Amino acid sequence: MELFFPRRCAGCEKSWLHSGQGFWCDACLAELPWIASPMCPQCGRPYPKSPSSPDHLCGDCLQSVFLFDTARSATYHGGMVRQRIHQLKFGGQLHWVRPLADLLARMVRREAVVSTVDRIIPVPLHRKRLRQRGFNQASLLARMLGRQLSLAVSYDALVRSSWTEPQTRLKREERLQNVKDAFDVGEPSKVRDRYLLLVDDVYTTGTTLNECAKTLKAAGAAAVHAVTVSRALPDWSDDSEAETDQGQYR
Repeated sequence: MELFFPRRCAGCEKSWLHSGQGFWCDACLAELPWIASPMCPQCGRPYPKSPSSPDHLCGDCLQSVFLFDTARSATYHGGMVRQRIHQLKFGGQLHWVRPLADLLARMVRREAVVSTVDRIIPVPLHRKRLRQRGFNQASLLARMLGRQLSLAVSYDALVRSSWTEPQTRLKREERLQNVKDAFDVGEPSKVRDRYLLLVDDVYTTGTTLNECAKTLKAAGAAAVHAVTVSRALPDWSDDSEAETDQGQYR
């Protein structure tokens, strides 16, 4: 199969890889905008690099804004990662699922929390948007991550019961109201007393992940740890997301 259908690097699309090398060449892996300390130990917000700056809680987490136990993202939402996510999410290029899930898996394996997680749950789409898009990128990422980590994935445990406007066009307060009470637990037995790994593609303000965590914990989840492929910083994410949402990759 590798002879007739060789795999190209998901970043540069030039380097040829064999199956043992994964989906990214060494050069592209080194260039990816990985998120590392210093960061907020709860929500994972990165801080400017400084040798003397340790991890410390951000203003939101000091005020206990978030209900998820931890949140982590593999990379910043920029460069080739941003492009691949947009090509998947808005262009329907499903072949990018495995390379993006590979970045998630690399990050999750570095976090000690993975040893306590016993089930993966993707952030759900409303059935109307699912019909429009044809797939839920979070579910596809969760499925591949589950295979790599040997964890069960529950696709129906959490459902989006209310229609919400696209978050990319909204400010933070509007996002909070937009997703308020938008989720329900469809299978309580799959979340009760469980240590859950909540999966999505991009973390922007954390409002969607937080609302999901609130719903899961109200149904009895023991812990909710959120992970995303990338993290968009609020000061520039809205414009970049809105540009693509208008159809750049359609």
